[in-house]
This record gives sequence, structure tokens and C-alpha cells, in this order.
Amino acid sequence: MRFDIPPLDKIDIRLLKVFKAVTECNGFAAAEETLNLSRSTISIHISDLETRFGMKLCTRGPSGFALTPEGKVVYESTLRLFGELNSFRSSVAGAKGKLMGDLSVWLMDNMATDPKNRFGSALKKFRARPNEVELTVNVVPSNDVEKAVYDGRCDLGITGSRTDLADLCYEQLHTESVALYCGYEHPLYTQDLENVTDGDLGDVDFIRRGFVTQQQEMVETNWNSTVTSMHTEATLQLILTGLHVGYLPEHYAARWEKEGQLRRINSKRFRVDWPVYLVSRKLDRQSVLIATMRHDLLDILKSPPR
Repeated sequence: MRFDIPPLDKIDIRLLKVFKAVTECNGFAAAEETLNLSRSTISIHISDLETRFGMKLCTRGPSGFALTPEGKVVYESTLRLFGELNSFRSSVAGAKGKLMGDLSVWLMDNMATDPKNRFGSALKKFRARPNEVELTVNVVPSNDVEKAVYDGRCDLGITGSRTDLADLCYEQLHTESVALYCGYEHPLYTQDLENVTDGDLGDVDFIRRGFVTQQQEMVETNWNSTVTSMHTEATLQLILTGLHVGYLPEHYAARWEKEGQLRRINSKRFRVDWPVYLVSRKLDRQSVLIATMRHDLLDILKSPPR
């Protein structure tokens, strides 16, 4: 292998796109559909990139896929490179009065049932402008949104997670009402739930939410717990077993509550209006493309619904 890094050419950009996709899909097989390439072709592309850069970028085999230390550096540099290229492209297009480039927005899971969620209206406003933007929208757990913006895997995020990561900007859009629930088969279900006290919940099996830190948990993090949920839907599934109690957004739980499958537990004590934020990187504020979408999100999501 060579020891110098050649000047970047069109072929390197193409190979780096393959490398980025493989890394984010965590393997060759999972990247086949994303890239629309066969596993053997992907393998050749990665080998070609390793040869051009003179370093081993990843390991793959029976033990699974993993980046080497050099591969991690190349991946992080690739994110920065593509971000700069996209910013250049969008800035030049903006000078001509057109939006152009790639834009990725990640949303926390189960926003669709929230009446305060007006992402669709913001997107319509954005699309009404002359543009040829390639837009990607992803839905993941709340904390993954924040990490993805920080890592550069997406440009903007809407999330209820705020750990004040360095270089991120958090702008509150609205609040989401979150309450404590039990399922119809739980021993608490037939009780006077509005008068349930902290002491009455001493023996419950509480669902820890793996997508928030212990400091972010709304009430009582020292309850008994044998389960952890990584998604809002997973929390619902666990509550419906009748074995556990857990927190859910009220808008999401409304359907099952109406059907009698869920009941709220003391909504005065165990209910919180949880902030929802638009998250962006401070360094991206000068990007015409990102700034336009950010402005539309803030303008629409902060205005009262019609």
C-alpha cells in the first residue's frame, strides 16, 4: 500500500460515499439496498479506497463489521468534507436564487400523532421555493437525533433530548405532555388512580427509558425496574403487558386510553410538559440551505395552528 494520500478526485468522492454508507449501515450486507450495489461490488470499492489511501479502514468477517482507528478518522473527515461540498453547492445555488444540495432532517419517534407537530407545514413552505434539494427524513429515538446532529450525520433535528452537547444550538419549538400510564391488566388499573401516591408505586416495575439520561427522567428514578425501553412504541408494548408502568406522550397514548387499554396515573403528580427542540450545529448557521429550512421550521412550528 502507498504511504501518501493522493489529491482527491471524482473517483475518491464516489468511493467515500460508499464507505460512508457502509459505515452508517454497519456492514456490507446492510448497505446493499441503500447503495443499490452487490456486496462484492461494495467490497471492491472499499478495497480500492483502502489502496488509494494506503490504510486499512475497516474489518469485516464472522466477528462483524468495525472501523479501524484510521477508518474512524476517515469517516469523520468524510462527514466534514461532504458537509463543506454541500455548503458550497447550496451557497452558489443560493446566489442564483435557488436552493440546491442534500439536506437531512431527523425526527424523534412518534411525532405524527402530536397536534403541535407541524413539520409537514414547514416542509411545504420550504418546497414552495425554487429548489432541487435532495431531502432525507429519518425517524429515530430522541437521543439519537441529538447525536446525529452532533456527529454530522444529519443537518437538523427535532427532539425532546437535550444534553447540551458542545457546538449545538437548541431552540425550543413547543412542549409535549407526557404522563405515567398502566395497562388494563395491571393491578393498579382498577384503583382510584388520581389519588395514587409515590408510596403506592413502591412495588411497581417501572420502565426505564433508555433514550433519556437518569437526570432527564421526569419523576422518581429509583423505582424498581427490570426493563429498559429504547423507543416510545416499545414503552407502550411493555405497559400493555400489565406487568409495568411507564411514561408516554399523551397524544400518543390517547388512542389506547380511549379504548380502555391504558389509564393515566395521578396526572397532577406524574405529568410533565416536556420541551421539544430544533437542534442544529452552530457552524452550519451560514449554510443557505440549512438556514432556510431552519427558518421555515421555526416560523411554522412556533406559529399557532390554523
